Amino acid sequence: MKKKTIEKTAPVQPRGRKTKWQQTIQEVGDILVINSWYEKKLVARHCVNVATRDFATFKRGIWYDTKVEDCIDMGMQVYSAAYWSGYQYEDIKKERWNLRKEDKERIMELMDPWKSKWRQQDSLSIIAEAETDYLRDQRENREQRRQRRVEEMMSRIPPLPIDWQDWIDDMLTHGRDYLIKAKATKDWHCSACGGTIPELQGEKNARDGQDFECPLCGKKVILRKRKRTIEIRDRAHLIQPIDDNVSVARHFSVSVEFFPVKDAKKEISWEEEVRLILNKDPKAKSACDIYWRQWSGFDNKGNPTNRRILRCYLYNGGIEEAFRCTEYEPFTRLFGELATAKMHLDYNDMMIGSQDERYVGMMEMLYRGRFYRLMEEESSKISVWNYEYRGEMELRGKNAEEVLRLYDKQKVNRIRDRNGDSRMLVWMRWSDAYGQKISDAELVWLERNAVWPITIGKMDEYMTLTQIINYVQKQKTVSYPGWRGDRIIEQWLDYMTMCEKLKKHLDDEMVYRPRELKRRHDEAVNEIAMREAEIQANEYSERYGEAEAVLQKIREKFEYAGKTFRIIVPMRIVDIVKEGRALHHCAGATDRYFDRIKQNETYICFLRKNEAPESPFYTIEVEPGGTIRQHRGMFDEEPEIETVKPFLREWQKVIRKRMQKEDHELAAVSKEKREANIEELKAKNNTRVLQGLMEDFMEAM
Repeated sequence: MKKKTIEKTAPVQPRGRKTKWQQTIQEVGDILVINSWYEKKLVARHCVNVATRDFATFKRGIWYDTKVEDCIDMGMQVYSAAYWSGYQYEDIKKERWNLRKEDKERIMELMDPWKSKWRQQDSLSIIAEAETDYLRDQRENREQRRQRRVEEMMSRIPPLPIDWQDWIDDMLTHGRDYLIKAKATKDWHCSACGGTIPELQGEKNARDGQDFECPLCGKKVILRKRKRTIEIRDRAHLIQPIDDNVSVARHFSVSVEFFPVKDAKKEISWEEEVRLILNKDPKAKSACDIYWRQWSGFDNKGNPTNRRILRCYLYNGGIEEAFRCTEYEPFTRLFGELATAKMHLDYNDMMIGSQDERYVGMMEMLYRGRFYRLMEEESSKISVWNYEYRGEMELRGKNAEEVLRLYDKQKVNRIRDRNGDSRMLVWMRWSDAYGQKISDAELVWLERNAVWPITIGKMDEYMTLTQIINYVQKQKTVSYPGWRGDRIIEQWLDYMTMCEKLKKHLDDEMVYRPRELKRRHDEAVNEIAMREAEIQANEYSERYGEAEAVLQKIREKFEYAGKTFRIIVPMRIVDIVKEGRALHHCAGATDRYFDRIKQNETYICFLRKNEAPESPFYTIEVEPGGTIRQHRGMFDEEPEIETVKPFLREWQKVIRKRMQKEDHELAAVSKEKREANIEELKAKNNTRVLQGLMEDFMEAM
């Protein structure tokens, strides 16, 4: 598009037409220029290259990649989808697309090669369809070029190492084979030679998992008396150099399987799922490009089959050359050592954190310090979104004590000697903080029962860790057979929460250490159910005590009894909650009413029939001056409203007589807040709420 030339070319002026919208055309080489005028003022210049169908719109001094409709303000940014689907489009087009007859004929002549055989053939539609086809062709061409680039890159992937299958076997089975008995035939089968053994000598005296010798091939195998098949699945990671520009990190799902049937041997299989092309050019847009296995092969456009990169084994070979000149080079030496040591880690997440030298140093310290389980856990704690470390280690630490944030060397050595995980580390920190010793047997129990310091809650305020463990073990025998320790502790904490609600003395040993936890827990559940109303009332009173005090203060002023109805001021906030639930409206379901009571903006009162003073009938929201904002019955309806309203007017007059100077001041403030609330609802166009308020509103006269 010759944009500069077009800008310098003066547009053709409209001639002798009285319509507001007019278009003129002119040709600049192969470019058809459509000048769009509104009331004799130039709105836009739309340009179409009749040879290539390339197009653009010059509008308000800026070039836009918009279609021809935009030059007459018919773009999608102006009109909704519903507009395009109806007859409105044709009506607006007829109003705005106004060309001289000879101009229309010239457009038809110029656009003749691009005419659609099946669509409308007016001048605007021909241009619009040609531009649509052009955009579609451009998308298709871009996609074809992208696919060719993908195919070219995938063709450069090097072959798998010669010993790849043996390496998988070594990682998953340590190169071992098996003897397994077939369930149907009762014959023994060897995974090494595929032979069938009807009777296995010495099998009765052998243990499951014991080393055995196959009588057919003489190879040492593992005897499996309990298993009927062998299925071992894991993941593998292979890093390979490609050339001076890129390398590849490949992720596989791998498996070893053996099914005891005639002539069957151990099968080793793999499927490649993800390929990461590692860029060596520092000017590359990203450190790597990800290609996911899809139904048709590898592609870098989305991950429709939901592949995942997880913890895996790393093949030891090609790492140094592959990482050279990439962002992952800081991990070159460590990755080689980890691969040799057969460490099962999240290598992909580690690669993401390779640019933080503190993270690299921490992982090296954990490996060389022989904190293997901690290293395995920390390998997964890099965010894929912001590439930051999310673990609990101190990256700035200069030694093991500082990195672990554990300054007792004896405890650090215990973690190393036991190959402890993050749970043991947290318990060692807890031991430091609370000065309690933890034995090896207790550490084993804490791990087996999935108990963390946070699991025991505040129970360490009443008992030592040893006492807690002993108590939980006893309850497991007495009340919770088969339960894991963390579940029992959860029940214990639940029991303590109920005791707190029941106002029991939690520091009493008879309370926090019941002999039969399950029985005491069930008793507490029943007591809570029996005293639910009382407990709920106390909870609301604690939260909204100031509002309850206001209700007590206004009771004498607002309560009133007539011939048929009476007004009652609730004693406690929980009464308002119950009233709202009984009548199925919002009073009591939200805190805003209680806040208004506390601030003396409005009060909640109950309207009851004299014949049934205990039965909810109407809930009234009233201002200090007697003005009624809302009066709602069952399901926000207004039963017997023709007799209720006269009584409410009568009640308002009584309130006005009882008012003092302080009440008039509060009423004025309440009125200001009410008007501000109405203006806010109007601004938000909340007509439904406004209508309801206007219907209920009764100003005190």
